[in-house]
Amino acid sequence: MLFLSWCGFGEGVVRVVFVPIPGIGHAFPMVPLAWALMAAGHEVTFLAGQDAIEIRNAGVPVIDPVPGTSMEEMLPSVMADMPAVFRPMEHLTVEEILALKPLIVKPWDHFADAYVAAAERVRPDLVVYDPVFNAGPVAASVLGVPALGHGFMLVRFGAELLREHAPGAFERHGVGLPKKLAQVEIGPSSLMEAGRSTWQMRYVPYNGGGVLPEWLGESSGRPRIAVTLGTVSPRTTGNERFERVIAAAREVDADFMLTVGESTAASLGELPENVHVTGWVPLFQLLQTCTAIIHHGGSGTMFTSSAAGLPQLVIPQGADNDYNARALREYGCALVPPGGAVDAEAITALMTDVELRIAAQGLRHEIERMPTPADLVPAIVDFADS
Repeated sequence: MLFLSWCGFGEGVVRVVFVPIPGIGHAFPMVPLAWALMAAGHEVTFLAGQDAIEIRNAGVPVIDPVPGTSMEEMLPSVMADMPAVFRPMEHLTVEEILALKPLIVKPWDHFADAYVAAAERVRPDLVVYDPVFNAGPVAASVLGVPALGHGFMLVRFGAELLREHAPGAFERHGVGLPKKLAQVEIGPSSLMEAGRSTWQMRYVPYNGGGVLPEWLGESSGRPRIAVTLGTVSPRTTGNERFERVIAAAREVDADFMLTVGESTAASLGELPENVHVTGWVPLFQLLQTCTAIIHHGGSGTMFTSSAAGLPQLVIPQGADNDYNARALREYGCALVPPGGAVDAEAITALMTDVELRIAAQGLRHEIERMPTPADLVPAIVDFADS
């Protein structure tokens, strides 16, 4: 008994498996809760394939259910399955954007069986799942354990939506939804789609680790503006939006920190002297040195920028981008130029508009008042044990 307890199988220890789809933007937001559970003495394993394998650098054990595949191989088929999700949505109403939810949960079904098999090997007491991925609730039902949906955006995805619009894995395994279901959301109430969740949890930025470069603490005396289009968007929409920002940057007295690698930078041609290629830098740490940020509207970037209290200029291009952009604009902390038409005037307003900055700080304070992952661990453990 002493040996089993020392190995982590003692009384009170909960074994938790996290099941994101195979993408960084879905896996990274789960890290703070995983850390909180581990710090409280519980066991955590991630089932993470393709780009999400990067989660191993967060210090968590990882099983890759689909070894040998990559995001580059996956994206064409995903885009073919839901082309409407990757198109600009400026012309759509909010209701029309939300009506696309069923398209988002469908493409992942062919991965589900491998993830369920991996979960069966782990034998968890609790499954924390990506609410657009049916593998999590299917695995929980097969194993007879509770399932906790971990939101990662402002739009809500309930388990019933998975059962209705991604039924394949449920039917192949002969199960329905888990008997015990809960949902945690990381978006502040003022931005979230209307609805209810079991818990709300503060977004704690995790953007990957890295050695911070010396220039991060240096200053040219000019304002610093971060520019990022995320990890997926450049692969689906190309560099056109980067090119617009760079063209406008030539006319603005500020330093623009372009968070791309050298290969992407080379494809952009000769850059102005005030545009700097950063490579991979932990985003939150970069933003703490910035006056504002220009981005695509992806949820991870949007939450990190909001947690940093920065005014945001958003150039959305489908997926969750447009919904996020509208929510931020309505809150008053973001500019969303029509048609993504970024110019020097818009960037100057981004840096100098006092009301924009006050709203951005208000959103940061709202996020800081939310319960931390550590605050929620006792309730989540009770949910798993009861």
